[in-house]
Amino acid sequence: MKITPSVVLDAPTYYVSHFNGTYDTEKCVVVRDLGIECDEEAMPAVLAKLPKSTHILDLTNNELNEIPDLSAHNEIMTLLLGRNRISKIDGRRLPRRLRRLVLASNAIEQLAALEGLRDAPKTLENLSLRGNGVCHLEDYRVFVVSRAPQLKTLDFTKVGDQERSAGRKFRKSPGKGTAPLQKEFKDKNEELMDVIVGKMSDEVRNRLKDELAAASTLDEIERIEKLLSGGV
Repeated sequence: MKITPSVVLDAPTYYVSHFNGTYDTEKCVVVRDLGIECDEEAMPAVLAKLPKSTHILDLTNNELNEIPDLSAHNEIMTLLLGRNRISKIDGRRLPRRLRRLVLASNAIEQLAALEGLRDAPKTLENLSLRGNGVCHLEDYRVFVVSRAPQLKTLDFTKVGDQERSAGRKFRKSPGKGTAPLQKEFKDKNEELMDVIVGKMSDEVRNRLKDELAAASTLDEIERIEKLLSGGV
């Protein structure tokens, strides 16, 4: 479904309570569960029709494959983008005073897809990436903190002093990027594969090696490992 002006103009809105017992302080615009797809031509003009007082924008459970360009919407402080198809973070597209960003259950698989956090607003304090394959990579939290040191919580868990310190060291290390961490993750899976497939026939072993080498997501890796453990 393409986004249209009526989608935004007719979107449900409500106010939510916030801190210290005060109420009706943040206006939420709900544009969720509509199957909305990215449309680079129409979306900027349509999103410009958001109420100026929008503090929370809920775009949960749509078909977005990238973060919409909301950089001009300085009033938005919470952006909900869970259950879409976003595969990487582009911090330049985020509202410049954003505090909370939810990208749970998207299609972010590699650490390189998080590099855009470097350009995220310095106001960003809370980030959720739960349900993405990247969360299972070794040193994932340290990597995120190295790219967004302003974060206070990641995946609803407070960023600890040790993680913050490790993030600083990681950020300052020359040549420290995504490749070493991703290679280490790949090497561990290949080592596990070699142990298991050693008991199989040459034909099955070669086929599964090819499949695992070509696997690009954690779901694929897990599926193949289940087949291996079942003696296929």
